[in-house]
This record gives sequence, C-alpha cells and structure tokens, in this order.
Amino acid sequence: MNRSLNEVETIAWKAARGAGYPWGIAEEAAAALRWLAGRGIDGCPALASLLERTDGSNLGDFSPEPGNVWSAPGGVLCPLMAGAALSDHARHLRQCAHEFGRMASPVLLLPFAGWAAARIGVNLQVTWSGGSSFTDGEGLALQGDPGRDLGGVKVAVSGAVSEARPGARRAYPESRAWDRLGEFACRVHAPASEASRRLGAGGADGIDDD
Repeated sequence: MNRSLNEVETIAWKAARGAGYPWGIAEEAAAALRWLAGRGIDGCPALASLLERTDGSNLGDFSPEPGNVWSAPGGVLCPLMAGAALSDHARHLRQCAHEFGRMASPVLLLPFAGWAAARIGVNLQVTWSGGSSFTDGEGLALQGDPGRDLGGVKVAVSGAVSEARPGARRAYPESRAWDRLGEFACRVHAPASEASRRLGAGGADGIDDD
C-alpha cells in the first residue's frame, strides 16, 4: 500500500477523533504519524493498537501524572498524552532527564522528542530496554524496536546524533492497520474545522504530496 504523507496525517486525525480523543491530541496524533512516515517509519500499527486499547475508556486513566517517573493512574501511559506533557516541559530537559513509566505504542513518543529537541535547540536521546533513538528535531536515528509496550522510557539531552534514517516522501502503511484506522475514522461526521481543512489541503514539513 502506497499513501501520501497527507493521507497518513488525515486518517490519523480522523481515527483519533473517532476513538474519542480531544481535538488537540488528535491533531498531535496526525502530526506524529506524518513525522514518522517522513522518516520511513509506519506508525499506523502503533496508533491502531493504541486506539483499540483506549477506545471507550476514561482517557484520564492513560494520562501522565508528574513525579520522578511520570506514570498513568491506570498503569499504562498513552504516548500521545505523555508526548504532550513532554512538550509542555521541554525546557526542563536542559536540567534533567524525563522518565516515563509503562507506555503503550511508544514509537508514537518519538515525534514529540523531535519537536522538543527542535524547540530547545538540543539533541535528545530516547532510551528503553533494548534500544534507543536520537533526534535533533529533523533527523532520527533508531536503534532497536520501540513498537511494543515498554516498561519505561527515558528522554535526555544527548551528544551528536548518529547517522539519521533517510527521509521519505511516501508512506507504506500496513494494510490491516490502515483499515482499522479507517474504521475509527468513519465515526467522524462533524463539519470540517480549520484543522481538518488544513490536513486535507496540505501537511507539514513543506512537502507537496500531490
């Protein structure tokens, strides 16, 4: 399956909204999947798995609570809401690392680390048992697979980013995950907002996907 980055962004936004996420987090989900796809990573299976897990649940149970290790009341963090918390506290990364507890679909946290790195002008490393990633906000170097649930994740300032993954102008999502996202997206029948019109007309990163 071959899709444009715009299509990935749009279906992610609609699917997250269809699964009950608020507008702002749905927009973050859309941008996150586009960011991953632009670096050759298919985030669709991770998002589909996350939405299946949180669908019909109290999202507060998956939201991070501050502490030495940010954790969720329900025991498993949503990477989208953990990522939003990371963005809100990005400036503190200059002083200390941020640690998160058990997290579902953790690959979805990587774009937030990228945005935090760009915002504060540093390189960031995300580490987990068995792997790590490095990003300066634009490039992404990945060692190991963060696709499964993780027992913990740490985000810290790093040195130079190792060789980054090549960029991608098209996405190649897993068919089953794409179809599942489509099922969630079908729940959305609201009039188009400015955000949804933007997602439909053109995406981020300055890439034309026509």
